[in-house]
Amino acid sequence: MGLDFGKAVGTACATFAITNVDDIFVLITFFTEASTSRSLTPLKITIGQYVGFTVIIAVSMIGFGASLLIPAEPIGFLGLLPILLGIWWLLGTIFKSDQDDEDEAAELSATAGFKSIFKVASMTVMNGADNMSTYIPLLSQAKGTEVAIYVVVYYILLGMWCLAAYLIMKQRHILHIAQKYAAVVVPFFYMGLGIFIVVDSECYPWSIEKIDDDLDTHPGKIIMGVITAVLLTTCISFMFWKKLLEKASQSVNEEGSDIENSSQKVS
Repeated sequence: MGLDFGKAVGTACATFAITNVDDIFVLITFFTEASTSRSLTPLKITIGQYVGFTVIIAVSMIGFGASLLIPAEPIGFLGLLPILLGIWWLLGTIFKSDQDDEDEAAELSATAGFKSIFKVASMTVMNGADNMSTYIPLLSQAKGTEVAIYVVVYYILLGMWCLAAYLIMKQRHILHIAQKYAAVVVPFFYMGLGIFIVVDSECYPWSIEKIDDDLDTHPGKIIMGVITAVLLTTCISFMFWKKLLEKASQSVNEEGSDIENSSQKVS
């Protein structure tokens, strides 16, 4: 039976749309951040998306080729990272200082560019559990030529996804709102994204089931609840402590500058 090109393209479009609807939200989040950041640009967002998606495709290819060595569910735990990132952003807004603007200017370097790309790429991979869980069985049933069609169509649609999110943010009224409220809204975008990744991946039910299967007392919910609470509490406490240190350091520097200026005026 010959290759049905139209069917292969249609299947690729359908599976991409189903697994990447949430990515529009992710991209808009990044473009919202880019509207008020000099270190994150639309080009870096696009490059990061392609790098992250390439990792997803590579893992998907390895997955079906090696009988799915890496389960998709545990990847969902990486959703805790954008939650923590959102909290860090929120703390940064609460403890906002003039030093933050100087730090951002100092980060305008090649290293900062790579960090921005890595950030977008890692977020794409974190949100890719549903992609891999769909692509692996799809690719395992496809023939060589169909696999190539799927991959090519995916990469083309990824560019269209980036363009669509960029055009949405280019609307002046949307951009004005984004620039005005980005510092407050973006943290909640990240936290919402993290919660979505965790819930959508079903990583907790999967882990609880694994623990309950191994232990007769079925303590899966308690164990996962305690681990999550301890992890989040520790990370949030550390971030809060670090922000307090930065605030205290800024106050000391400002007092030192005031004393120095007063001495110069007296002399």
